[in-house]
Amino acid sequence: MHNVLKKNVISKLCLLVLLAFSLSKESLADKQSAPLEPINKNVETHCDNALEWYDDNPQLKGEFTRVLDYCKKYAIDPSSKDFKINPILSDFASINGVNTRPRDQVHQGIDIIGPKQQPVIAIANGIVLETTVEDCWGSTVVIDHGESFDGKNFIVIYGHVGEFTVKENEIVKRGDLIAKLPDKVKYRCMARVRHLHLQIGQRYCKKEEKDNWGCKYFIKDYYSSLNPHNYWADGPNKVTCYDKTRKYKKGTITYPFPCSKKN
Repeated sequence: MHNVLKKNVISKLCLLVLLAFSLSKESLADKQSAPLEPINKNVETHCDNALEWYDDNPQLKGEFTRVLDYCKKYAIDPSSKDFKINPILSDFASINGVNTRPRDQVHQGIDIIGPKQQPVIAIANGIVLETTVEDCWGSTVVIDHGESFDGKNFIVIYGHVGEFTVKENEIVKRGDLIAKLPDKVKYRCMARVRHLHLQIGQRYCKKEEKDNWGCKYFIKDYYSSLNPHNYWADGPNKVTCYDKTRKYKKGTITYPFPCSKKN
C-alpha cells in the first residue's frame, strides 16, 4: 500500500513538472513571436546626431551606450500627422538631464536635441537683449518677447547654441533665424549632448547685475520659470510649428526649430 501511494505521488509530481515545462515553452514562444515595439526613426536619428561628442571619445563607449539607450527610450517626439519635429529629451519639470543624470533642481526649461548647424528660430516677435558666450552654457541668446496672452513677461533664454545670426538690440519676428546649434559640444552645461535649452523667465538680469545674489544665468527667476507648454499657439501642451502662412495669437509661442513637413 505504501509503495502504491509513493508511486502515485511520484507520478503526479512528474506530471506537474511536465506541465510547468510545457507552459514555460509556450510563454517563451509567445514572447519570441510577439511583435517588437516599432522603432521611432525620428527619435533614433536625432539621438544619434545629438551624441556626436562621443565619436571623439571612444574610451567612453559604455557611457555612450547608456545615454543613447536612454535617449531612444525617453525622448518625447512631439511630431504631428503633418510635421516631423525635433524631440524633447529633458522636458519642463524633469528630474533628469539629457545625460540621464539626476538634477539638483527640477528642470525649468525644455531641452530639444538636434544635429550640428540646426537652425534656431524665434518663438515670437521680440528684441534681442543679449548674445554672449558663457563659461558653462556656451553661446546663448536672450530675447524679450513681450507679454504672454495672460499678462506675463516673456524673457526667453536660447541656451547652448553655436553661431549667432542676430545682434543685441535687433528686432526679430516669429520664425526669424537667430542662431544655429554648434558643430562641437564643448561646454560643461551641455552635458555632452547637443541640444537647445529653451527657458522662459520674467525678469531679466542686466549684464551689470550678473553674479549678484538672485541673478543667475540671465534671469532672476531662474528657479521659478514659466512652463513653455502652457503657451503654444495651438493651445496648452499642443506643440506648434511655425508656419509663415499662418497668423498667430499675440502672446503665444511656436517651436524654436523649423519643422519638416511629412510627405
